[in-house]
Amino acid sequence: MNPHARLFAILILLSLAALWLAMAWGSTGFSWTMGLSPSDPAYWWPVRWPRTLLAFGIGAVLAASGTALQGLARNPLVSPFTLGVSSGAALGAVVALRLGAVSMLGGALLFAAALASGLATAALLFLLAGRAGRGGMDRLLLAGVTLSFFSSACILFVQYTSTYVEAFKMVRWLMGGLDFASPRDVAMFAVPGLVAAALLAIRRNDLNLMMLGDAAAASCGVNVARLTGRIVAATSIGVAAAVATAGPIAFVGILVPHGLRMMGVQDYRLLLPASLLAGGAFLTVCDLAARVALAPAQLPVGVITSMLGGPFFLYLLLRTREPS
Repeated sequence: MNPHARLFAILILLSLAALWLAMAWGSTGFSWTMGLSPSDPAYWWPVRWPRTLLAFGIGAVLAASGTALQGLARNPLVSPFTLGVSSGAALGAVVALRLGAVSMLGGALLFAAALASGLATAALLFLLAGRAGRGGMDRLLLAGVTLSFFSSACILFVQYTSTYVEAFKMVRWLMGGLDFASPRDVAMFAVPGLVAAALLAIRRNDLNLMMLGDAAAASCGVNVARLTGRIVAATSIGVAAAVATAGPIAFVGILVPHGLRMMGVQDYRLLLPASLLAGGAFLTVCDLAARVALAPAQLPVGVITSMLGGPFFLYLLLRTREPS
């Protein structure tokens, strides 16, 4: 069997296993058939299936976004949150919580506020950095880090001016979690999530050429400035939708791409679609761990990914050498 086909077969099997485990195992125990039949307890379908699908979809989008940005910047330490869109979306959600939007109209308004704020941050990112010219990606990253710090400062200000109850809701949301996932959340995330994944997947050949450098890629017919704009726009859409749905969930976009590269996957024609599957399976398993680790209490899944990603990021930082 072709090595690429073998890897995809393994990833598909792992993804199916992760989805089944997430359905069959939870704070209430484990069942070999739970969630596979409509005759199961009524709350399994409206609660556990949406949570499982969201975990898989959000993990897939974050992993693919990290893979694409690392290829575009030719920097293994870049993550989807480097551009500041995550912090911008979080700011929108925190403001919505401060204004009582959730109590008035529920999670739909919170999602809309976070998504709009994240996309507005992406637009501001392009205005600050510019799309074209020499060093365009470097300017984008620097502008993203600046916007991230500014948004974080605004979040602290909003928290400081909030009541204790409001501040607690904000802190809990900022940990990232899927505790209250519903079919409506799946529907709201599906469109921007699928759009982002598709836009990234169709650029995998160009990302292969970008690994040769901007000049070499341009000589092969790649419009570097346009590609940069499209990749950043796609990742911004996906990350904003993910944060709007579940809060900031860090390190998925670093852990998954590097895990695949350690397995010898370097070709972006394989790496990008593999990241979608592996990222979905990874976050699904992390969310399962968040549900069962302290059962019946539940951990925010963002805590699990940060506990795994922090040491791994430090490992990457120590082993990454400056190019000579």
